[in-house]
Amino acid sequence: MAYIVKYIGNCARNSIDIRPLLAEDLQGGNKILLVCEKRYGARYYSDDVTVINSVQDVQTAKTSVMLLLTDKDARLLAVDTAAVLKAADCQVYIRYDGIYTADPALTPYATRLEKIDYDEVIELCTSGYTGVDMQMVEYAKKQGVQLHIRSFIDPQGKGTIVKEVMALGTATVKGIIKEPDICIVSLRDIPDRPGSSYFIFQAVSDAGVNVDMISLPASDYGRQDISFTIHKEDKLTVEKVLKEKQDELGFSHISIKDNVAKIYVVGSGVKTSKGVAATVFRLLYENNINLRLISTSEIKIAVFVDKSSADLAVEKIHQYFIK
Repeated sequence: MAYIVKYIGNCARNSIDIRPLLAEDLQGGNKILLVCEKRYGARYYSDDVTVINSVQDVQTAKTSVMLLLTDKDARLLAVDTAAVLKAADCQVYIRYDGIYTADPALTPYATRLEKIDYDEVIELCTSGYTGVDMQMVEYAKKQGVQLHIRSFIDPQGKGTIVKEVMALGTATVKGIIKEPDICIVSLRDIPDRPGSSYFIFQAVSDAGVNVDMISLPASDYGRQDISFTIHKEDKLTVEKVLKEKQDELGFSHISIKDNVAKIYVVGSGVKTSKGVAATVFRLLYENNINLRLISTSEIKIAVFVDKSSADLAVEKIHQYFIK
């Protein structure tokens, strides 16, 4: 990599040459490594590019060993190094030229973002965006390191800057992500008493199934309904467990709707701009797309729609918010 950086006109040095790492304990595997600021600072020049390798010479109090880092470890080390060196940014090379408003492998109209906030990237990652490592972004935010996400296929590309930008009046929505193969489980006429929800979700948890969103409408007649979402692969397991415990849990009927998709709308504007949710719902209504469930967080809206309508929903929301 250092040779490539030099080829495109920058000074570069491989970090393998300078033995900057200190690890207190290697017994538990590849843990976070502490960069020795004194050793590193003496070898760094402001115009240089420091390239982090997957193999590092690690010094401990007892010995010195050669440690093979995973890709994730190398990225975390790169962020740590950038923080110590007070570098202008930490460049990370992936397949695509930056972060996009949708999955570029699935969405032809996906647009590259010039800049995006750490929290927005983290929300995209938790929503299923796979183009960037979420743990690296979280660590960069903690260390105050600006990331520059670029492509190893096209190193001359502009890429995407990841930093604190939410207060700068940027675009309302930064990404629309589709998560297919969701199931909605609905239980009817559950006794409205303390512990009802606990026993239901304890049974689901004991079966090794993760629950995503939960909807529990208010009740005024002593019984209540509850709906929650799971991945389609867990449908048969959940159905079997709940039917076996139906008498114990006290619900009258279970229905499971599969072929549902979840659409995430992510951006700081969800929090700072008025009417984002209403606009999303209007776009779905105008295109005859029925809403099944809704979930929101500080900078994210999630809508559940029929899987057959998911691509149209992503397209229309993308067209409106991301020109």
